[in-house]
Parts: sequence; structure tokens; C-alpha cells
Amino acid sequence: MTNNRIAGTKIDKRLQAQQEFRKLIEHACVTGFHGTASVTISVQDGHIQFARIAVERMVK
Repeated sequence: MTNNRIAGTKIDKRLQAQQEFRKLIEHACVTGFHGTASVTISVQDGHIQFARIAVERMVK
């Protein structure tokens, strides 16, 4: 049961990171957005620990 829980968590974290990246792209790739957007994934021993999402909007 522990292996299934770990495997399920690994998949959940991967899906969560993919969803966050998708949202980031949707919000950044629009007319009028100038700046940077990034997703940083922290991985330990093949397992995603957390995802950090950063958006920096440049004001022209």
C-alpha cells in the first residue's frame, strides 16, 4: 500500500506541475503581457517535491 501511495503522490505532483504550467502559459501568452514567467520544479530522487511559479510583469 505504501508504494501505491508514493506512486500516486508522484503522479499527482506531476499532474499538478503540468496544470500550473498550462495556467501560466494561458495567462502570459496574451496580447499586452510583457515580462517573464517561469515554473521551477524541485526534484529529489526522481520525485517532485514542489513547484514554484513566478511571474514578473514589466510595465512599459
